[in-house]
Amino acid sequence: MNFSWQKPVLFVLLLSPFLVLVADVFLGHLIDPVEEITNPTGQWAFRFLLLSLLVTPLNQILPFSIIKYRRMIGVFSFFYACLHLGIFLISQEFSGALIVEDIVKRPYVTIGFLAFILLFLLAITSTNKMMRRLGKRWKKLHKSIYLIAILIAIHFYWQAKSSMDIEPMIYTLIVLLLLSFRVDWKKWLK
Repeated sequence: MNFSWQKPVLFVLLLSPFLVLVADVFLGHLIDPVEEITNPTGQWAFRFLLLSLLVTPLNQILPFSIIKYRRMIGVFSFFYACLHLGIFLISQEFSGALIVEDIVKRPYVTIGFLAFILLFLLAITSTNKMMRRLGKRWKKLHKSIYLIAILIAIHFYWQAKSSMDIEPMIYTLIVLLLLSFRVDWKKWLK
């Protein structure tokens, strides 16, 4: 069964947070646009990364396959991460010295930057051509998504304004739950 409308609908759904942010900027709903879109772009990048991790366990319980959507979701996670990084670069006035200083001085920026570099590697190797070219190494490289999810959870937790902020803790629990689906529990329980 081939539904040609599914991927375009998913594309629009994944793009809709960006469209809302653009509308907010152009309609003047934001007092400080750079400040007020930094967190949402990072959160959408994280949400879509988690959604891409959710595809595998969902695919095992659903009566139909959804694996074909994982790549698009992952690429959108990278798209929002690029926006997040772009806003950071704007806030640093594209000054190499300020950017490096921030990366060195603030651990959550260091972790976020590392996660972005790894996510970038996954994005540029997500094409069919790169899958064929890398062979078995492609799968090993793309398993770094698990490390990326942990790094982003740490980044989110460390950048939270308050240690009492519950949202980063919820995201961390979701990461741990999704990663637990990848553990071979039979092997560990022997």
